[in-house]
Amino acid sequence: MVDILLVGATGFTGRLITRYLHNHSQRSSFSLGLGVRSKAKGEQLKRSLGLDDSVQVIQLDVSSYETVEPAVRDAKVVINAAGPFWKHGPNVVRACAVHGKRYVDITGEPHFVRKIIDLYDYLAMKTGAIIVPACGMDSIPGDITVYLSNRTLKQKLGPETELGLSETFYTLRVAPSGGSFATLMSRFEEVPPTKVKEANSDYALSPIRGAPSPRFRLATRVPFRTPAKYGATYIMENADRAIVQRTFGLNQLALSAEHVFFGRKEAEEKQQQLRTLSYGPQFRYAEYRVPGKGTFLTAVIASTLMGLVFSLLQFSPVRWLFKNLAPKPGEGPSEEAMEKGFMVATNYTATAAEPATWAKSVFRGQGDPGYVLTSIMVSECALALLLDDDKLPVTARPGGVLTPATAFGDVIISRLQASGRMQFESEIIAGPEESKKLR
Repeated sequence: MVDILLVGATGFTGRLITRYLHNHSQRSSFSLGLGVRSKAKGEQLKRSLGLDDSVQVIQLDVSSYETVEPAVRDAKVVINAAGPFWKHGPNVVRACAVHGKRYVDITGEPHFVRKIIDLYDYLAMKTGAIIVPACGMDSIPGDITVYLSNRTLKQKLGPETELGLSETFYTLRVAPSGGSFATLMSRFEEVPPTKVKEANSDYALSPIRGAPSPRFRLATRVPFRTPAKYGATYIMENADRAIVQRTFGLNQLALSAEHVFFGRKEAEEKQQQLRTLSYGPQFRYAEYRVPGKGTFLTAVIASTLMGLVFSLLQFSPVRWLFKNLAPKPGEGPSEEAMEKGFMVATNYTATAAEPATWAKSVFRGQGDPGYVLTSIMVSECALALLLDDDKLPVTARPGGVLTPATAFGDVIISRLQASGRMQFESEIIAGPEESKKLR
């Protein structure tokens, strides 16, 4: 029996997660198991990282439910770092849902999340399993900064406040790895196009359909910036937006049917909490990346190039070229390159009521977002499920397929800040008068 089972420990990100957990300040509070296909490689990983005998090596094959099921049954929390998740993830989630376990992963594949919602959300709620995909760079920064902006606005204006437009702008330096390219290729070669299209549609992961997302633009101006800066298309916008919209939908559903989840008497006590967490029916969300100096022209060029690359990837000769030039699975950037990475996610959220009041929430991380920061994020999410059960928000209680915001709330913010790599801030930046000037 282990407290935390890490599936995919020998992959590039898996090694970073292993190292982070082994050196964690709470290491004495949990046992760790490394789920690997080859025991020899697992032992080699232990030697290379200087791990002691308390770390178990557990042999499993994610393509075989018969090997995954007993390993998951004997764990309390499962971290899945074995992508592409569309191909390698379902058996792990199934075992967690069947046995009422707690699960986190680092997927950025909305088609995978849609799949596990359809297959295992109801079962997980029946068994009490808590399944939380997208606990890395995709999609904690977007999900948690919106959560923060909502909290800030309601602390100022009251729990009945409803949100309107919410936009997150990213500035980051990130290096590629073989696993990331393998996931990108999987999207074009293994996932049916209809599944990709369904998962990328508005509110594909949400139990409730909300207001339409902002329309596509080649360049979108960052609010309240002088001189002006512009955001371009962000490669992970569809994945992050889907998770944020699921947070919206789960919160709205809980608010409208709290007696179903909690019982009528307890619901009266929980209703205020649910109102504070809900975003309201007029909530709309979008994400952008600020390229270079953030000029209008730079944003237009970046958005155009992004569209061109994705169009070209439809053709197998182009994918063949990418696969031959890109790092292979298990490969990634050097330690030095990862230390030079960073991420700043800045969210601007307005109230639905006009003239609007605006909140600004900032999430800063030092280190490569896809690897250093992701390994910390998913590790702290797993530790929150293991060690902070009594602190989790009311929306985590029903179980099922959740999101970072609905599963962790303030708990993950505190944990990430304590890591020393990440900082959060949130404030009101404009009231009704300033909002009038902006328009």
